[in-house]
Amino acid sequence: AEYGGVGSKRSVSDKKITKDIIKEKRAFQEEVRLLLLGPGESGKSTIFKQMRLIQDNGGYTDTEKKSYKFIVFANCITQMKVLVNQSIRLQISFEEKNQDIARIIEQLPTGGDSWTPEIGNMIKQMWTDSGIQQAYAKKDSEFQLNDSAAYFFTEIDRYIQLDYVPNEMDVLRARVRTTGIEEAQFQFEGFKFRMMDVGGQRCERRKWIHCFEGSVITAILFCVGLSEYDQYLREENTQNRMKESLLLFNELCNSD
Repeated sequence: AEYGGVGSKRSVSDKKITKDIIKEKRAFQEEVRLLLLGPGESGKSTIFKQMRLIQDNGGYTDTEKKSYKFIVFANCITQMKVLVNQSIRLQISFEEKNQDIARIIEQLPTGGDSWTPEIGNMIKQMWTDSGIQQAYAKKDSEFQLNDSAAYFFTEIDRYIQLDYVPNEMDVLRARVRTTGIEEAQFQFEGFKFRMMDVGGQRCERRKWIHCFEGSVITAILFCVGLSEYDQYLREENTQNRMKESLLLFNELCNSD
């Protein structure tokens, strides 16, 4: 009798587990799932971050904001390095007072670990340099530069403060190349749905197929940057980004 009681309890437990699994599977299948697709730097990750902000009780915690601190620093350093290096390539001269600063920035390692308030002040000064401004005017047509570069350079007084914590606009503007697949659940007026963000560079697109494995995609949001009409791919500097977007959209529409 005792053995039978244990077996009976296990049977009830097994049925409950099976029922819960079926319930979760049904909920997973019925869940609205949105997939963001598009070429690299078309705004997919920015939309993904904006959804975090505008959803019910949305926003970023202080801990999450602080995690973007070194990303902001890295953006400032790498983008000024691009401007300095491209000024040299284009044979654009720096102002005499900024020659030594330009050499220091040129030698800085990429990434936010090399950031100090002194480096921040150097970047601030270089941004006012007439040669750097000439080079900046040639971005897109002559070289690649993040769209958010000017924003970070003009906000740099905040970044050199020792107690600096990124705000929501800093988080939105921070550029980090997406690799793999990122997903999160959002809620608007009680309606829940899941959104997935993927890397858009050519080397990342082979991973897109994993988004369709074992799940139903409710809708695809294909993103295109309006500023792409005169820009070129980082992967292939002869391919116009707008044309790449059109080719990719056509490929997606006609794929099996």
